[in-house]
Amino acid sequence: MDMREAADRLLAATEARRVELGKKWMQVFKEAGVTHQTLNRWRHGHPVAPLTERSLERALLWGPGAREAIAAEKEPDPLDTPAQDAPNLSPTAGGTWDAKPSESIFLAREALRRVVRSSAKELGVTPEGVDEVMRLVRRDLEETAPSETRSTDLSDLVRVRRAEMGMSLEAVAAATVDPGSGERLVEADWLDRLERAALDPSEYPEYPQLDALVAVLHLDPAEVQDAAGAQFTNVHTVWSDDDQVRGLAEGELNTEDAAKMQELMRLYRKSPQRRDG
Repeated sequence: MDMREAADRLLAATEARRVELGKKWMQVFKEAGVTHQTLNRWRHGHPVAPLTERSLERALLWGPGAREAIAAEKEPDPLDTPAQDAPNLSPTAGGTWDAKPSESIFLAREALRRVVRSSAKELGVTPEGVDEVMRLVRRDLEETAPSETRSTDLSDLVRVRRAEMGMSLEAVAAATVDPGSGERLVEADWLDRLERAALDPSEYPEYPQLDALVAVLHLDPAEVQDAAGAQFTNVHTVWSDDDQVRGLAEGELNTEDAAKMQELMRLYRKSPQRRDG
């Protein structure tokens, strides 16, 4: 299997897992504690730190080595739950689930799975029929669900980096003084609101502020630009398989659209110029 085929298989497997769990990609990378860009790189097969790898696997309820299993055309192992911590799937006398708060999502999904399986058997519904029913249920839920919360890519990036550097809000703000005017480009209270994703639209960062954060926190300018675009304009960056071509998309792409965009980038990638003589 070549690298492109392996990447396509990983993209399809992670998308199918996300749908199976009923999650949005924003929920996945938030649960993993990573940025949207890191999630995308992981889904395209690029190497990430071991702790990041495990965090992403856990967010998709997979055990260790999920990507390797997918590359080998095997099913990833499900996330193991230690016997002593396994939730009790029987209701208590009061009619509620006897489980820790952290297990509530797992319990709800397991209960739903059992209900669907039992109903399908009783009604004689085929697996294909179940797929169609679940598709309709998903559509109904999406039509009635509140609008999705805006992403927090830049907020997360800045907050994590500042913590890594051990700098206070005031220290970062003080380091953003414009040499020409002597004024701060970033104020501590504004930075606090940025990290909490609580900025008013009139306060969204502009290039001087982003440049100041890049310089003070030693951030990658391209990553900051991508994160700001995703958070404040809902424009997401998609890289080609070889990381040589960058595409911009409004809104988060599903698997089919992402594959189409990858194909477009392959078609329009500049061909190496031939040197004659």
